[in-house]
Amino acid sequence: MVKGVLGNLKNLDSKRESIFALDATAFYQGFHLHSNSTCITTEMVYNEISHIQNKFSILESLISNKRLKISESSKKTIKLVQNIAKKIGESRLSTADVSIIALAKDYNAILVTDDFAICNLVNAMSIPILNLGTRGIEETRKWIKFCKSCGNGYPPTLTLCPICGNELRVRYKKIKTLKDKFKSN
Repeated sequence: MVKGVLGNLKNLDSKRESIFALDATAFYQGFHLHSNSTCITTEMVYNEISHIQNKFSILESLISNKRLKISESSKKTIKLVQNIAKKIGESRLSTADVSIIALAKDYNAILVTDDFAICNLVNAMSIPILNLGTRGIEETRKWIKFCKSCGNGYPPTLTLCPICGNELRVRYKKIKTLKDKFKSN
């Protein structure tokens, strides 16, 4: 699957070499082994995949050959990612997820992932995505918490209805213009 995806990347802007920001799923799919392009990731993502002991020497070789760079994003960009995630109610992101999204934004990189929560947020932020094992997402969703009993909507931080005490449920609303709303200058 990865080789087929890489073969289709010839349509990318040929004037510059593409930079790929790799989420843990990109490493599990073997993207780093088949790409000749510059790949970046964060320390948090690298730590997530550290249990792949038999392939660790390959990762260290890629780092020493400068084909894989471990970097960190700016605090300003991390804050931006967290704010947009909060606005669309995307609460399923780990700190490693936030770090790789921010890194892709900072480097103007293509984010390689199959994680639907990450795809939802980067779609809202107009960050290019490359999915390897899935078709990706076709719509951006805003997640909304609501009480099934009294029908009131609540922010994503609450788990119980403050009026009737029932557990809140989650539903989504399709967002079409979210990309334009959150574009940063």
